[in-house]
Amino acid sequence: MFHYIVSITIILIFLMALILYVSLDKKVVYKTLQNKHVVVTGGSSGIGKAAAIEAAKLGANVTIIGRDIAKLKIAVSEIIEHCMDKSEQKIQYAALDVTSKYETISQCLSKLESDVGPIFMLVNCAGTCVCGQFENMKEQDIKMMIDLNYFGTAYPTRYVLKPMKERDEGLIVFVSSEAAFIGIYGYSAYSAAKWALRGLAESLIMELVGTNVRLTLAFPPDTDTPGFEKEELTKPEETKLISGSGGLHSADVIGKKIIQDAMIGRTYSVFSFSGKLLSILNCGSIESTSQVLIQVFSMGLLRAIIVSIMLSFHKIVKNGLKKRKQLEKQKAH
Repeated sequence: MFHYIVSITIILIFLMALILYVSLDKKVVYKTLQNKHVVVTGGSSGIGKAAAIEAAKLGANVTIIGRDIAKLKIAVSEIIEHCMDKSEQKIQYAALDVTSKYETISQCLSKLESDVGPIFMLVNCAGTCVCGQFENMKEQDIKMMIDLNYFGTAYPTRYVLKPMKERDEGLIVFVSSEAAFIGIYGYSAYSAAKWALRGLAESLIMELVGTNVRLTLAFPPDTDTPGFEKEELTKPEETKLISGSGGLHSADVIGKKIIQDAMIGRTYSVFSFSGKLLSILNCGSIESTSQVLIQVFSMGLLRAIIVSIMLSFHKIVKNGLKKRKQLEKQKAH
């Protein structure tokens, strides 16, 4: 009886793998970005600049987008130093606030295409985070994070989608966050924007089925960037303890991996051990045959691991609440 069950299980696994292999779109793999136009929002620093540098190393014509012209000029000079061919590649910047109206963003990107060529790859890195308990957050900060983290990606992406589909080629990158996998203390407003971004990405991935246009959804952990330094100023102690458990990662490593993952057609770009676990548990799209099989046979165990991690986070929050109550009592006396 046991051997019969094992045999049936093996046959079912084989059939599942075969169906997935036949049904899934074959991934287009790019080994170079030579003569391709790559646009990076938030490209003047951090992950965006690192991604732009990697694209330049691979021969791309790169346009970085940001608001601070002085920073953009410095970043352009740095990116040029990494070009595969400095005499041929075009490296430029465009001053644009990606929270602007769609018409403004459309006009800017249209001009870039006229000057450099059609956008082959759009890397959406513009984003920011203001931490704090939701009830204490300023209304303008909540709106700003939705505008920048969500619409700042949605609008540029809307512009490139139709022409990419018409050419039947193109790469789009969304930079989300591990905070889009699970709700984290102090990240309430930020997580909301990044979860929205993840929802948009998952839907667009399905809309791109049957085409050679690909979307990669990146989930970076805490990364050593100017934005992270600013984020630390508003981060509650509980948030530091929770998010800091995954360590601090290099922007250069994150930016490089995002470009490489997009070029080989990965749907999900994850970096830390926790990110890999969470992506298996929470992803809504089908990445590959191996991904589905891992999910089917490891979901119970991984769920148990994540629950234990979540409970440790709950303990941090409870301890923080206890400390605040003790301080309030001391002040009252």
